[in-house]
Amino acid sequence: MSTHRVNVDQARDQLSDLITAASEGGEVIIEENGKPLVRLVSATDSSAYKSFPTTPLEFASDEEALAWDAEGWENVA
Repeated sequence: MSTHRVNVDQARDQLSDLITAASEGGEVIIEENGKPLVRLVSATDSSAYKSFPTTPLEFASDEEALAWDAEGWENVA
């Protein structure tokens, strides 16, 4: 698996290409001031999900204000 490291400004300009690289099995590390911020990997890479499992805090609940603005999405298929 190849790893691409880019800074935030490069990532803004190349996001489409970086997503393609990650979806093809690569890894993309987006950095700011030399420190890693975000890691992009393919959604089919189960080892990535095991190494960084999701937490309940990553998702909104029905009680949160942002969820109130999401009405109507339940009808989108």
